[in-house]
Amino acid sequence: MKRSLHLFSVLWVVALLVGSQMNLTAQEYRAIDGANNNFLKPTWGTVGAQVTYVSAPAYSDGVSEPAGLGRPNPRAISNAIFAQNTMAEDPRGMSAFTWAWGQFIDHDITLVPDNHEESMPIAVPPFDAFFDPYGSGMVTIPMLRSAYDPTTGTSPENPRRHINAITAFIDASSVYGSDETRAYWLRSFSGGKLRVSTGNMPPFNTTTGEYGAPIDPTAPPMAMPLPYVTKWFVVGDDRGNENPFLTAMHTLFLREHNRLCDELAVAHPDWTDEQLYQHARKLVGAVVQAIVYEEWLPALGMDMEPYNGYNPYTDPGIMNVFSAAAFRYGHTTINNTLLRMDDDGHTMPQGNIDLRDAFFNPQAIIEVGGIEPFFIGMSTVVQQNFDCKVIDDLRNFLFGPPGAGGLDLVSLNLNRGRDRGLADYNTIRADFGMAPKESFSAICSDPLMSASLQQVYHDVNHIDPWVGMLAE
Repeated sequence: MKRSLHLFSVLWVVALLVGSQMNLTAQEYRAIDGANNNFLKPTWGTVGAQVTYVSAPAYSDGVSEPAGLGRPNPRAISNAIFAQNTMAEDPRGMSAFTWAWGQFIDHDITLVPDNHEESMPIAVPPFDAFFDPYGSGMVTIPMLRSAYDPTTGTSPENPRRHINAITAFIDASSVYGSDETRAYWLRSFSGGKLRVSTGNMPPFNTTTGEYGAPIDPTAPPMAMPLPYVTKWFVVGDDRGNENPFLTAMHTLFLREHNRLCDELAVAHPDWTDEQLYQHARKLVGAVVQAIVYEEWLPALGMDMEPYNGYNPYTDPGIMNVFSAAAFRYGHTTINNTLLRMDDDGHTMPQGNIDLRDAFFNPQAIIEVGGIEPFFIGMSTVVQQNFDCKVIDDLRNFLFGPPGAGGLDLVSLNLNRGRDRGLADYNTIRADFGMAPKESFSAICSDPLMSASLQQVYHDVNHIDPWVGMLAE
């Protein structure tokens, strides 16, 4: 990756840097909801706090209506720019572990939930090869708008602002939860450990945590859009069943927590369950932070400045443009196939699994005996290149086939940015102190990509920020 100053790089470093602020309260351990990290601003970075803004919201009516009037149709942009016809591996040889870790961290620091009262469907162009092959002109890709702070969105002086439903800190909340109810359910209350099911896996949403037990109506909710799946793993973030690589990450740190509890119990035989739980949780959070800053970001080419101490005036909240655009870069690096390999590096008898068949599919893990085949697989296969191309499994078969629940992640990303009031790419560049791009050819050196951008957008000042960041 080039180390020149790109907009997405600036957003990345700033957002992740503030996410690791140390706890300066009198409490020995972090609050589960992120509260009281800062003496001066005890609600900064907490569950329910607003996302932060560098660029002012650019709603079309100045209040709440989606941004981007005059920008092209999201699905048309997806088809014209993001269709991936051939596989393009990362030229640095970065493995699929890279994007899997990125998704795990994304789910540790940001979740802007849906608002089920507001729909924002995406019109599909007639004769779209996947979604409207017969040209009805009536097909849409469903999407709900984002939940927002109900005290906002009342006037141009008080435009709609969105909320983060989890802690903004890199604190392993994806393992433990961001609220007391989920955190309590996940605990075994024995030796400080978290609950597990057979095979040292996360508990299922059942009364005993085992697959064969009755469903527990008090189990924390987990995202599961497939109506025929009734039992799933319960972890600290409700998106944990989205794909097996992600579930494997959750399981890895659940196991690490319990391993640390065993070590701590030997070193401190007088410690209570609460002390063991909280101290192991603190250590796991530190490990996750260390991996992000000492391994993952440097591997991506990020030059991190030395830590200069806690700054109580730095808001650790997640930036709107980071969660709604910049941190979605990883969608371009995801592979079509998830490898499942044994200890000798051979494909498991059950075979590999296409990503389109792995969404919200706990059985894909159960049938190969656990997470190890996925970790070997993700460490073996090279991820896709970081570019403006996205595989069909995400662009046409997200969470199901077209016409049967399938979605287009590219269209959703573009629509989401508009829903969240993101200004255009050049405006955001200027707000970060960077010179606007005056032509399409100035955005990237690839003449084919520049031509595609010009053909789709016509005006360089109308580009959606996610597209511009990727094209850089």
